[in-house]
Amino acid sequence: MTQPIEALEPITQSVLVVVPAYGSAHLTDTVVTDLLQCDALALPHFRIVVVDNMGDYRSAHDDERVTIHRPGSNTRWIGATNWGLTEALDRHDDIFVVINNDTRLSRDFLYWMALSITENTDIAIAAACYDDFWLHQRVWTPQKSAADFVPRRAYREVPFCDGTALAFRMETVRTIGTLNIEAFPRHGYGADVDFAIRAREQGQRCLVTETAYLTHLGRGTMDQFPEETHDVARSEIVGGLNKLWGDQWRKVAGLTELAFEPNNTGSTPAWYTR
Repeated sequence: MTQPIEALEPITQSVLVVVPAYGSAHLTDTVVTDLLQCDALALPHFRIVVVDNMGDYRSAHDDERVTIHRPGSNTRWIGATNWGLTEALDRHDDIFVVINNDTRLSRDFLYWMALSITENTDIAIAAACYDDFWLHQRVWTPQKSAADFVPRRAYREVPFCDGTALAFRMETVRTIGTLNIEAFPRHGYGADVDFAIRAREQGQRCLVTETAYLTHLGRGTMDQFPEETHDVARSEIVGGLNKLWGDQWRKVAGLTELAFEPNNTGSTPAWYTR
């Protein structure tokens, strides 16, 4: 159902945001700027942590809500995300959001991601619309930029969400655990799908919200690692999910046997069961 956008009602829950980064400081500064543009009266309890996997990031923002965590090695996306989930558990945060640093965000992006969790009590994870890999997260009309995006109060129930930007309900994380780094150790490709399957087994749902939108530069960090090809990513996804769920995971995820064929660069309608 689509509803008109009204004035932003304050969200009182606490939100931790993690931005995994490896170099490309200008990208990290830009996405942090987008995050800080969130209406502070509507979302008063949020903080941003840049997980600096290279160890050389110096923030351009003099803002107490922005801090840096340096793990001392490159923990990749999955390590940075699991660090953030553990930090949110330890600090008793209500919502955890992870966002790639090579993205640009629509206005009040963080508010709308948090609201997706707070106003849907059975939601484990929520994602924004975007211009990237998965068809079920794309907008119907191409956008010139994230800044031009006009939000709609509409949700799509989906079988899983892309890890480019995810909001987690921490109550669910306390029940089913963090991401499975043993099955997806290289970067974490496929860990988002696995988490969604585990959450849905517990009766939770996954949503894409049409109130938030991002543009994804794509491989803004990964291009520093030429060995990390699309086929390497595919191998981690398929290998990890086969190990955990056998050959039925595609069906559970709403995908056909054509999903993740070799040499792909994006999903197609033939990948979906519906």
